[in-house]
Amino acid sequence: MVRLTRKRTLQKVLVILVPIVMISFSEICVFGQEWTAVQKEIWELEEARWKALLQVTIEGGYLKHYREDGSFWPYWSEEPLSLVKYKEGVIQRAGGAFNVELTPLSVKVVGEIAIVQYHCKLATYAGTIYAKVTSIRVKKDDVWQVISDMYSKRN
Repeated sequence: MVRLTRKRTLQKVLVILVPIVMISFSEICVFGQEWTAVQKEIWELEEARWKALLQVTIEGGYLKHYREDGSFWPYWSEEPLSLVKYKEGVIQRAGGAFNVELTPLSVKVVGEIAIVQYHCKLATYAGTIYAKVTSIRVKKDDVWQVISDMYSKRN
């Protein structure tokens, strides 16, 4: 009788555990997939512009591929900004950043449009800023230009 109860308990545990393990394994495989060459190229552009920000290279670095007709919504603004207003705010804040850590979450490419989403940890002299970022790029003349950025602070 005791042996039968243990067997049933083991069967119940296996019925619960096997699907959980299978689901976990499939999730690991999905997130472990290799990026395409285009996805890698786009992510390298994101990393390069943040490095430029740390070097306070704004015009030819951080904002190098931003479109004049884009819309940009940083965490420090109540509303989306034109490139001119965004540039003013970035220049004002750029000197205080000294380290950045980027964690890619998603790089989706649909035709000539790329949507890049990631977490950003920006160390500044005023403190550390944790943000989630969505950057939208469009490919024009073989250049992935930024047409929109949105940053929001996260806890």
